[in-house]
Amino acid sequence: MEFVCLAAGRGTRMGRLGVYLQKCMYPVGLRPFLELSLLEVAAAGAGRVHIVVGHLGGQIEEYFGLEYGGMDLVYVHQEEPRGTGHAVALVAPHLPPGAGSVLVWQADVHLPRELVGALERHFGPNVLTLVEEPGAPAEVMVTAECGRVTRAWQGAGPYSDAGVWRLEPRLLPELARSAAPGGEYRALPNLQALIEAGRAAVGFVTVARRLHIGGTAPTPEANVADVVACLLGREADGR
Repeated sequence: MEFVCLAAGRGTRMGRLGVYLQKCMYPVGLRPFLELSLLEVAAAGAGRVHIVVGHLGGQIEEYFGLEYGGMDLVYVHQEEPRGTGHAVALVAPHLPPGAGSVLVWQADVHLPRELVGALERHFGPNVLTLVEEPGAPAEVMVTAECGRVTRAWQGAGPYSDAGVWRLEPRLLPELARSAAPGGEYRALPNLQALIEAGRAAVGFVTVARRLHIGGTAPTPEANVADVVACLLGREADGR
């Protein structure tokens, strides 16, 4: 399985917290947030991670270099903020021939090894991670019925997208097929178009909670403090 980390976001919703620091590099104890996910991915057996960088991407490249935890790190540059679908599509030419499924995660979402295993074991060709998150925007709500996602965008809920997906490589370029009115190519609306066209079967796994350093509830500052405290507690417990 190939691994793709989307780390190009500007973090505008974090306000002043995201001005000088790439949000996934926010410190958790003595490590940046992203490092905790990379440690989990390495423990899950990954040999290579493609990291899409953009806003303040030099911070990521300088800290991690070209190898971390026994994994090769391949940097793919998104020169302009053109959305998650565009970021995912940029990786497609860099995948090795005959690549299997691709695990994609947003860098400001913590990725535990247990979730990697659950996605890898799922029988479906494409899998979303879903979470019940009070106050999640209506646009990221998902409709899941009989073990399948029937709406990946603007669904009925109560689950919403958690920002971690396993996808067939053939779908990656398709996620930049259509742009939103503002010009961004968003992954989930394009995935929804593929579902509606019968070109993608999508299953799901659920998590009780996601640790999202880029969240804003109740405030960006309070969310960061809560996420950091939770991760430090896990480290103290040896998890």
